[in-house]
Amino acid sequence: MVNDQHSESNPELPILKKIRERLGMTQEQIADCLGISRRTVIRHEAGERVIKLNFAQIRRLKELLEQAGLSIDDLPDDIN
Repeated sequence: MVNDQHSESNPELPILKKIRERLGMTQEQIADCLGISRRTVIRHEAGERVIKLNFAQIRRLKELLEQAGLSIDDLPDDIN
């Protein structure tokens, strides 16, 4: 179920936080889904770190985007 409570509140939110909030997930849950550490999620959400994902993680991110009612086109252009 998509939680639209925070959906468009801040377009500058890091994408993982936007997905996480729309899906009502914790930082731990999204980290587990993507196979990254919770600390990495925390640092990404704080703007301290850009996350580099492998192909399997990118596929999972795409699935999470779709579950959140977003698309790959909603990703910012400046992701490294």
